[in-house]
Amino acid sequence: MSRTPSSCQRWSAREIRVLHEVPRVLVVDDNAGAAEALATYLSYEGVEARAALSCADALRCVRDWVPDVVVLDIMMPERDGYETASALRSYLPTQSLGIVAFTSLDEDHIKETGRARHNFDGYCQKGTAPTALLALMRRLWRE
Repeated sequence: MSRTPSSCQRWSAREIRVLHEVPRVLVVDDNAGAAEALATYLSYEGVEARAALSCADALRCVRDWVPDVVVLDIMMPERDGYETASALRSYLPTQSLGIVAFTSLDEDHIKETGRARHNFDGYCQKGTAPTALLALMRRLWRE
C-alpha cells in the first residue's frame, strides 16, 4: 500500500560527521532539472551542493570532492540507486558518509529490498518539501 510520508525518515544510527567547514551534499538523479534545482536550493540554504546524473558521474565527482551526504534517486538507468549507494560506500574513504534515498517509490517498497537498510541512512519521497529533506540532513549531521 502506497502512502505519502508526513516527513522524511531517518533509518540508521550512523554518526555523520561533517568533514568540511560547510556541509557538502551530492544530489544524484538522472533527471537533470530536478538534480540541479535541488542542488541550487541547498546552496541557498548554506550547503555546498553539486549534482550528478548517474552512478558513473557521481563516482567521478567524488574523486576530488567528498560529500558529507548523498541524496540519491533509486530509479536510474544503467546502475540504479541501490548499486550507486554500494559503489559510493566502497569507493569513499569515510565511514561517516550519509546516504538518503530520494525517490518516487514509497518507503515500504524501499525497505522491502533489504539492500536499502544496509546502504541508506534515510528516506524522503519525491514531492516532499525540500525543507523536510534539509531538516533530515541536519538531523543526520547533527548541525
